[in-house]
Amino acid sequence: MMNTLLIKIIMMPLVIGGVTIASKKWGNSVGGMIASMPWIAGPIMLFFTLEQGVDFAVNSVKGIMIGVIGVLAFCFAYIYAALTSKWYVSLFFAYLAFVTTTVLLKICENLVNLDSWFVIAVVVSLISLKAFPKLEPQESTGQRLKHDIYLRMLIITVFVTLITYLAKILGPTWSGILTPFPIITAILAAFTHYTQGAYGTSIILRGILTGLIGFATFLFLQAKFLPNFPIAIAFAIAIVVNILLNLLMRVMVSRFV
Repeated sequence: MMNTLLIKIIMMPLVIGGVTIASKKWGNSVGGMIASMPWIAGPIMLFFTLEQGVDFAVNSVKGIMIGVIGVLAFCFAYIYAALTSKWYVSLFFAYLAFVTTTVLLKICENLVNLDSWFVIAVVVSLISLKAFPKLEPQESTGQRLKHDIYLRMLIITVFVTLITYLAKILGPTWSGILTPFPIITAILAAFTHYTQGAYGTSIILRGILTGLIGFATFLFLQAKFLPNFPIAIAFAIAIVVNILLNLLMRVMVSRFV
């Protein structure tokens, strides 16, 4: 578990810094989609496999699918709250939606197999993309924030340390649920909300939603490949599929959503 904590502490600030730079250079939509890649979930799955065994890693994927649906609830709750509320109020309701959704779905965990959870996650993701509110472009009501990239990196390091200590005392399902816990999503949403207002936040959250199907597919493929293939092959195939799905989803969203 120390290795998992270490990889998070190293990776999370680098990822949030990279996404912040990408968002400023290429726009919030691209930044959000980059943020949805399995930067942290991939290494965590690797350490689950190496430290806890293949069975533990595979069993955690069902929880990850539940967590993905929870992230969808987080995004919806945040953007609707952001229409009338400050970032901290929006964050409260978003996390309330995530926790409520995952706890309720956890109750139903054993009623549905992994394949069905994956299908549910994909279908709900597609519906969410279609239903996600489209805000009209508006003059930013946000505030300027100097050196925000360093503040984001600091906050996410503290945040991920706390979440990791919660996960280490739990079994594979809850460890899986906490794998996609909206840490990067929360940081991006809150800072974008503060600096760019609700419209900018909606764009970056839509970008995250666009990448969630690729994210879910990456982890689902691990459950299928790890018992039968070497780790390197399982991860290589899954990351290629993840990237291709992200590109496909970006084209589909730009044309049909």
